[in-house]
Amino acid sequence: MNIIGRFYSYLESSYEETFKRKSMHSLNITIMQTIDLKLLKELTAIQDEPCISIYMPTHRVHPANATDPITFKNLYKKTLQYIKDNELDQHQKIIQPLEKLIDDKAFWDHNAQGLAIFVSSRDTLILRLPEKVQEITCVADSFCIKPLFKLYHENQPYYLLALALDDVKLYVGDKYQIQELEIKDKVPTSMKEALGKELTNNHLHGNVVEGAGLHGYMEKSQEEDIDMNRFFRKVDQAILEHYPMPHDVPLLVVTLPEHLNHFIRISKHHNFSPIHIEINPHSLSKTALLEKVQEVFDKIREKRKEELLERYQLALSENLSSLDIGDVVRDVIDGKVEVLCIENGKSIDGHIDMQKRDIVTNNGRHTDVINELACLAFNYGGSVIALDTEEMPSETGIFTINRYQ
Repeated sequence: MNIIGRFYSYLESSYEETFKRKSMHSLNITIMQTIDLKLLKELTAIQDEPCISIYMPTHRVHPANATDPITFKNLYKKTLQYIKDNELDQHQKIIQPLEKLIDDKAFWDHNAQGLAIFVSSRDTLILRLPEKVQEITCVADSFCIKPLFKLYHENQPYYLLALALDDVKLYVGDKYQIQELEIKDKVPTSMKEALGKELTNNHLHGNVVEGAGLHGYMEKSQEEDIDMNRFFRKVDQAILEHYPMPHDVPLLVVTLPEHLNHFIRISKHHNFSPIHIEINPHSLSKTALLEKVQEVFDKIREKRKEELLERYQLALSENLSSLDIGDVVRDVIDGKVEVLCIENGKSIDGHIDMQKRDIVTNNGRHTDVINELACLAFNYGGSVIALDTEEMPSETGIFTINRYQ
């Protein structure tokens, strides 16, 4: 397991172990905090069997979190009543054990900002979500995964290198938390540690001779530049050796502007973030550092949205995009869709009939066409992107970028 995996396993285990230790019942429950591709694939793979999905906002601290069990109780009763009214016996069997959660104080003492519960005959998966979500109850033959795509795309993991000549730190994090890694004896944390006696006189003897010019950050001697490059190269090589990074997890560098170009130029890493933080890392607390990182990734996400909408306009002109819901259904079934964009909070009642290649609404199944399309497109290798209402280029709540006509 790589560092990112250990980071998320640590976060998840703290919830899961607490719950197992204090829980008043023996439900087969897995509690997680990470939304990754593996989880999305597992959830979308469950089809044609009784499934129940419940989403709700929660609160971290008292007294606000005292209302969370009440909210869950109301959603549980609402879902159970729907199941009884429609005589869905198989669904009733799998939901009833959840009633024990209502009075489980240990469970409700460890809330995040939101909660998602997925129940099937196999097991129950509970996600503690880092953001507020709308209340949703879904009784169907597959899970309601739609809200998770937005959280997945907005909460990508990253590595962060805080680089200064006298202090080097390496972090792993996501949008909501950041954790410093222990790099002692693996990565040199200062120029003196890395080069020792190999340092030039300019660094070994820092006193300024009377009448000599003082070297500023923008007036480094050639020897100082050589030392800095040697130091950065050692740091880079040590990180590559001891902390190999997946190619799809970006490395963000926090350092002074005049150091950034030196490090990027000599580095052998190929996963750099397109934007870095050009500031002395010593000037930032851990909280301030996380805020800076959030600003960086907000800019990256906005840029990607702009590029996505530009791709959509080009695809539209080349007849490689669909807006009509019927066309989208057929394109998804045919595996044409490379990118499916859906509107946050948008739902379309009904169910996709794969044989008829159309939407049906009279078979008594309580589901959401957009959710089904998202799961199908994802399982066929497409990307599912959730946009806010004001970002959507049409009022249909959905559009595609297709691989072929």
